[in-house]
Amino acid sequence: MRSVEAIVPLKLTLFGEHAVVYGYPAIAMAISETMKVRVEKSDKTIVSSNTLTIGNIKVDLDEMRAESSQLNRVLSYVIAALNYFQDRRPVHVSVESTVEPSVGLGTSAAVIVGVVASYSRYIGLNYSPEEIAKISREIERSVQGLGSRMDTYTTSLGGLLYFPRNSDDVMRINGNLQIAAGYIRRATSTAEILRRVKRLRDRGHIVDKIMDVIGEVTELARKALESGDDSLLGELMYVNHGLLSSLGVSHPTIDELVSTARSLGMKGCKMSGGGGGGSVICVREPKSEILLESKGLKIVNSEINSTGVTTKEIN
Repeated sequence: MRSVEAIVPLKLTLFGEHAVVYGYPAIAMAISETMKVRVEKSDKTIVSSNTLTIGNIKVDLDEMRAESSQLNRVLSYVIAALNYFQDRRPVHVSVESTVEPSVGLGTSAAVIVGVVASYSRYIGLNYSPEEIAKISREIERSVQGLGSRMDTYTTSLGGLLYFPRNSDDVMRINGNLQIAAGYIRRATSTAEILRRVKRLRDRGHIVDKIMDVIGEVTELARKALESGDDSLLGELMYVNHGLLSSLGVSHPTIDELVSTARSLGMKGCKMSGGGGGGSVICVREPKSEILLESKGLKIVNSEINSTGVTTKEIN
């Protein structure tokens, strides 16, 4: 076996952003935009990516060096994943993505999941998607600190997933959701936005009250998904967006887009993911993608991915 390639779906958060970090429920969906992570034999450990202009970088697993913060983040995830296995055989890790990094589609989690899935198979381990998700979450937490398990589990398991409040369970939702989605570049990293919300939360109880309502909205959204009530689902999107905006995690362009969607009578739109720019989702209808593109967003393939991460050996 010369190499192993992992194909990892990216994800969209439907409801519960930020509140999920503090144990509240959330709903996320794996989508058909993918990331490919390949691990192959090499004389020295090398990391490369088509998404970031980084070329081939020789990596010291004990001391990471990189020039840019974005590069540091990608390398830190790759190195932490390789170090998890305590296996020092040199490999070339290549990351190929259909979207830009850090746009609210779970690319950071996908890097970790992709390395865990491909490298574990490369060294002869046979992990289930659930095991990959659990290991990837552990690695993500070691690097990022704050955060939830939502991204690593969604990209590992695939499908439309509900994460209950204060629970380690993950439940699949049987819903036929049709959404449109796009993204703009972000002005702030997820880690910084998470720290900003934490500082706000530490100063008083109003943030907890906002998150209580986000949790209630998420529970109602789960029921709307299960019953196929797109009208209620769309209205809940607007409500969830307003609550997230009150936490200061949205972006002027996205706020304007959501406001325009409502004034046009569209069923529902909201930010998706960590915020500061990034992704937007709307209930799919004829004018939804036109609106997203008119505001400068790049459209993504938001069809649901039900398989989760997969790997294949390349000889």
